[in-house]
Amino acid sequence: MTVATSLSGTRFERTLLSRPEHPDDTTTRVTWLQGRALYCDLRQPAALPKIEAPALRALGIGDLLVLADQDGFAGPLFDNSDHVEWGRTVALHPAGPTPDAGALNALDHGTLVEQGIFEDYIEHWRIAATSPDIDEYLLEDLDTGAPGVVVRVGGDFAFARGRTHVLDSPPLDSPLHEQIRGAASLRAAQELFDCEIALGVVRDEQWIITASSLPYRVGAHLNPVFGDRIGTRDHDLDGNPVVRNWQRLDLDAGSGADLRRIP
Repeated sequence: MTVATSLSGTRFERTLLSRPEHPDDTTTRVTWLQGRALYCDLRQPAALPKIEAPALRALGIGDLLVLADQDGFAGPLFDNSDHVEWGRTVALHPAGPTPDAGALNALDHGTLVEQGIFEDYIEHWRIAATSPDIDEYLLEDLDTGAPGVVVRVGGDFAFARGRTHVLDSPPLDSPLHEQIRGAASLRAAQELFDCEIALGVVRDEQWIITASSLPYRVGAHLNPVFGDRIGTRDHDLDGNPVVRNWQRLDLDAGSGADLRRIP
C-alpha cells in the first residue's frame, strides 16, 4: 500500500504505541485527521483529569502541567516515497532533535503500521472514516501573526492555532513542563499554553468542537466564515468570545521545503 492510496481524506485513530523498554500504550486517545496536503493530530491521555476552569487565565500551574501531558501538532505532510514526514506548523511541545518521520505499511485492510525512521517505535492506526470531500487551509492570524491549520474531511474537522512566539527548543532538555515550572509568573506560564489543537464534527452547518487541548473549548462552535479572509470563533485568555481573522497562505508557505501533495 502506498502513501497516496492510504492517507488522503482519512480519520485515523491510534490503537497501539510500542517502544523498547516501555509498556505498550493502547489507551491514549489519538486522532489524526489527514487532508490532501495538511494534517492535524491530537493526543490525550485516557486518564487526563477533568479541569473545570472556564478560561486560560483561570488555570493554575497545576492545571497547566496536567494539560501539558497532552500532545498535538498540525501542518503539512511531506511524502518522501519510502516514508512520510509530519511538518509542525503548530505544535503543543517544542520540537525534538529529529524530524517526525515514519514508514507506513498496511497491516490489514483497515489498519496502517507506522515504523519510526529516526526513533524506535511502532504505531498502529485504525482507519475510522474516509471521505473524498476535503477542505484544508494553512493560515496566518491577521492580528497576531500566529499560524493556523484547518482540515475538514467529510463531517470531521480539525483546527490548530499556534502561539505568537516560539517555545524554547534549544536546549533540547527544556520541555514544556519545565518551561511552565520555570516561568517568571503565572501569567507567563499561562501564555505558554495560549494555543489550541481541536477536533470536531460538522452538523447542520455548525462546526462543533468535541475534543480540544483547551478543555473549556469543548462544545464551542468554530463556525468558520470563508471568503478572501477566514473568520473563526474563539475565546480570548479571559474567556470572552472573539472572532479571529486569518489570511490564507499557499500550502507550501512556511514549510521550509517543497510540499508534495498526496493525490
